[in-house]
Amino acid sequence: MRTSMNRSGLVVTLLCFAACGGLPVGPQPPGDAGSRDAGPPDAGDRDAGELDGGELDAGDLDAGRPDAGSEADGGVADWRFIGIPGSRCARGAQAGIGYRPGAHDELLIYLQGGGACWNTGTCQPSLQQWGPICNYGSNAPCLWDNAGGTKPLAAFVSHTDPFPADGGGAFPSELATVASSLLFSRRVENPLHDATMVFVPYCTGDLHAGDAVRTYQVKADAFSQLVARQHHFAGARNLDAYFAWLRTQHPNVQRIWFIGVSGGGYGVSLNLGRVKAAFPEADVHLLADSAPMLPSNYTAAWFNEWNIQLPQGCTDCDAGLPRTIEYTVDQHPDSRIALLAWNPDSVITPFFYAPGTTAGWAAPPYDTYRTNLAALENLYDTKSNARYFTLADQQHVMLQGYGVVQSDGGISAPYSSRDGGTTLRAWVDAWVSGTNWTSTR
Repeated sequence: MRTSMNRSGLVVTLLCFAACGGLPVGPQPPGDAGSRDAGPPDAGDRDAGELDGGELDAGDLDAGRPDAGSEADGGVADWRFIGIPGSRCARGAQAGIGYRPGAHDELLIYLQGGGACWNTGTCQPSLQQWGPICNYGSNAPCLWDNAGGTKPLAAFVSHTDPFPADGGGAFPSELATVASSLLFSRRVENPLHDATMVFVPYCTGDLHAGDAVRTYQVKADAFSQLVARQHHFAGARNLDAYFAWLRTQHPNVQRIWFIGVSGGGYGVSLNLGRVKAAFPEADVHLLADSAPMLPSNYTAAWFNEWNIQLPQGCTDCDAGLPRTIEYTVDQHPDSRIALLAWNPDSVITPFFYAPGTTAGWAAPPYDTYRTNLAALENLYDTKSNARYFTLADQQHVMLQGYGVVQSDGGISAPYSSRDGGTTLRAWVDAWVSGTNWTSTR
């Protein structure tokens, strides 16, 4: 059901985009999307505080076969945070990864989502400029402000040290966004339960694909001076550092499951070649949730501001995201490339297509999204290694519909296809096995 949106609703939508870094912790069956928040509440303004991160020595990590028994805490106790030298969050602090030891030869690498930003207003909003309520391309001050008006459109880009090396800060709360997901559990019902699991936090605002340092002018209030603030769009460089560290721990990887949600979903689609270059002997399969590679009027601005690192060897991927995913699918015929998509997506639609005005964000052009998603589905239909699972509802983020482990040990029912013939759990399991894996919408 489509819902109207006033200014308060607009703020909620913007925050939802910045919030979708993980999966909801409870099941959210398809239905009336108007009353549902696709991610943890207010995650776009998650405040990690001024944290001092000590050094953490990863030591000799035990990556033996995991125990597939019950997980009273969602397995959180099995995870540790590894600060990775050479990685950076937006404000310059070192970043890192969550690591849960499992099989030496199998990795599940999960890229967290949480929005994106590409100028002063979207990355470092203040009285100087406030993102889409002003104009995406404008450098003029925007004096209209409202509740939430100083929140960026990407998670953790304004925090000085959101993921300190001691594993504190925002890491525990962000890890909790996936802890109850069946797909990240050691339950035998999960076909990936043996894998070593890697959680890549998101704090750069560049879809995990940038390599640039920009300077933005920030004005906190009417009486403050403009302050120059550097922003590290370091997503691609961070992945290089993470993969190098993982290579030292897992020199003989045979299988990699490369999974991302929302902004992280775009990250896996943009970086499949990067992970395959780091682990050339491994079979790598990709699953992008709520991250359809659609055209947008803002593509050129994103690519330029981030100095986006497009697939190596692609001479025309700067044409946009549809060409980039087509090249990726063709370049890696042995990789199974999966897309989960809502039709329409309540977050991607305004982010990709709404004009940079209050009115534009209040009434995003859902028909434009539907048309472009249909074109992308048609492209996937021509490829032997790409499939999609789409559901007709106005939501964002779908992997919670694979299954959530309940406090009593039960597992929530999976989402079903429109005709009821395929569940999301069966579809993802088929992606893992490569057997009877077909598109459904």
